Amino acid sequence: MREKKRGKTGIWALLAALAVGLMLACLAGCGGKDGGYRILVDDFAEITLAQDGDSAAYDRALGAVGAYLENPGEETLQYALSEVTEVREKMEADGANLKPYELREELVPVLESYGLDREEYVINADMRASYLSGYVESLKNLEFYLELAEIMGPENPSPTLEFLYGFRSEYQSYTRDFCYYGINYWFADWEGEELAYVQEQVLDHLESFGTDGAVWEDSREGAERKLNLCLGQMEECQRGFEEYLGEIQRELYEMEAEQP
Repeated sequence: MREKKRGKTGIWALLAALAVGLMLACLAGCGGKDGGYRILVDDFAEITLAQDGDSAAYDRALGAVGAYLENPGEETLQYALSEVTEVREKMEADGANLKPYELREELVPVLESYGLDREEYVINADMRASYLSGYVESLKNLEFYLELAEIMGPENPSPTLEFLYGFRSEYQSYTRDFCYYGINYWFADWEGEELAYVQEQVLDHLESFGTDGAVWEDSREGAERKLNLCLGQMEECQRGFEEYLGEIQRELYEMEAEQP
């Protein structure tokens, strides 16, 4: 009887060892391309959809300002001011609560298997803080001129507010495409079920990133070209803004010089 029990124990030990071996093999496979893309895309989706949500909130605030400028009045002014202030305050709170992104160990082999740079991935994940800071500064500027309109009269918004709205709207359209092609860059050479998973978990949920003219590129080189094009448009737009500020500054100097 003892020999039979020992034999059964040995069989169960062997089966247990095989089961552990299969589990480890599965985990190792999931760390690479065989299914590992899901944990990468899920992590990327969490990062990206938070950034996209911020961009969508900024879009809504800009839309409220645009509605006021299109139809100046007390009601549209108060709505614009409320939207801009609410979005700014939430973004300030979100920015204050952000923590640096920490790359999980299980993502490292997946990134390597797809030839993706882990440092670039971390930098991209931490970009939300920079975007939020930019949105907040923009909203503060708009908020100032909306409050000025309360004092001067809502029916006559200042030319500076009109310029700022036009500049911020144009710059935001380029930023939305830039962020879309940033997503495109990471997954440009993916296809089949992998790309379908990106579509399902990320692209189908975008509220802001990518304008109607954005078209998915199937190579990283193509995505990089679009990124550079967007950067060029953003830089040109920024130069126009700086030229406008320079003109205002010169006018102020001239006014001061004319005073006795």
